[in-house]
Amino acid sequence: MDRVGKLSWEPGRGRISRRQLLRGMAVAATAAVLPMPLEAAGFKGTWVNQYTYVAPDLSKTVDWYIEVFGMQKGHADTKQVHLWYGDAGGDTLMVVRQAEAGETAPRIEKFGFTVADWNRRAVETELKRLGRQPRSDTDKGFWFDDPDGNEIGLFAADYVQRPTASPGEPTLWKAVSANHIVVLTEDYEAMAAWYKDLLDLRQTRNSGRDTYLWLGDSVWIPTVVREDGLTSATLGTLDHVAYSIETFDKESVEAELERRNLGPQLDAEYSFNCVDINGFKTQVCDKELVVFAEQRPPRGGA
Repeated sequence: MDRVGKLSWEPGRGRISRRQLLRGMAVAATAAVLPMPLEAAGFKGTWVNQYTYVAPDLSKTVDWYIEVFGMQKGHADTKQVHLWYGDAGGDTLMVVRQAEAGETAPRIEKFGFTVADWNRRAVETELKRLGRQPRSDTDKGFWFDDPDGNEIGLFAADYVQRPTASPGEPTLWKAVSANHIVVLTEDYEAMAAWYKDLLDLRQTRNSGRDTYLWLGDSVWIPTVVREDGLTSATLGTLDHVAYSIETFDKESVEAELERRNLGPQLDAEYSFNCVDINGFKTQVCDKELVVFAEQRPPRGGA
């Protein structure tokens, strides 16, 4: 029998032996249950396309993100508001959704990636081949679950067009990209390998408890849960989204966060860990934060 499980003839006998037959059946059965490899997925992740922020107070949350991060308001109704931010690298849509009665809020759900060279049929076919169950979102996107159960999506860059900006009130800062996004998992290396293969992402630092996967100006960071901690899929939320701002001045950023009682904690001279208007964990960052963090020595396990 050859390496791919095909039955071969025994030399000079014109038939296969019982041992060869049983061995071939075993290999074929094993191959049938192995997961499809991701190496040939063929997608190229280029940017953070969108995510949904579930808010306890829609109006208050929208006003805060516009005032603090200079986000641009788009579509709005009583249930959700579109907020946009980005720079020359691309645009990101944050859908702020009003939490329904009994829903946990605040939280971040439904995270979408922009992929290059969008072809709806090819994307759907490939996701099915990889064992996902893609759920269509117009002709320019699909939602599905990653191996942990997080709801993620692949989208065309023009899934939703950012509206033309109009002059507005001065804002505190201007968010130019999602600096990094942390997703909690029990096996961060396995999750990183899955996303790397799915979206052809560049992987850099591995600290022993998290690793960096680059997506345009942003970094997707699978991170192992702490002892007795819960995964993002179980919690129903990503851990946090951190924002790069156009001009980061450490002293003035800290003073403003303190003035707003948002609990700033310095992170490596290039960022402050803090919370937003709803007490949800976030960060205000220099664009160079992750580049600097890549140089730090590994911290070891969780």
